[in-house]
Amino acid sequence: MTETTETPIEALKAATEDSTLPLTQLALIGTVERPGETRALMRHGNNRIEIVATGDVIDGRKVVAIETGLVILAREGSTERFVIPEREAEEQQLGAA
Repeated sequence: MTETTETPIEALKAATEDSTLPLTQLALIGTVERPGETRALMRHGNNRIEIVATGDVIDGRKVVAIETGLVILAREGSTERFVIPEREAEEQQLGAA
């Protein structure tokens, strides 16, 4: 059985804007959640899309957490946060309030 969800209009608009996602760097483009399993869609700088799960290694970094619209990668004691651009804008607005 396949479940489908409608893509929010804000996400569709962000996906077509030139400056929304860095084109030459690793970027989070989406998360997929199913009961007991969450995966992330990561786009490499060469436009290759990779689906990853917690524990996977991508570009030498280990996936340590995946949540809705968020991925955290770790390498050599430091972490990097990848957020879907529309979600990042929402978080900044909430922080400013």
